[in-house]
Amino acid sequence: MALLGFLSKEKKEDLNKGLEKTKESVFRKLSRAVVGKSRVDEDVLDNLEEILI
Repeated sequence: MALLGFLSKEKKEDLNKGLEKTKESVFRKLSRAVVGKSRVDEDVLDNLEEILI
């Protein structure tokens, strides 16, 4: 049995769309936090922590 076998096809599609949006958002925020940074200082780590929590 599939992990999400109890969900209807429509619910699975809705879940997958939501998870994809979440993934894109998290990676976009992570990218913004580190792009252009030559060093990982305390501010960068604080930003990463905020994003991941």
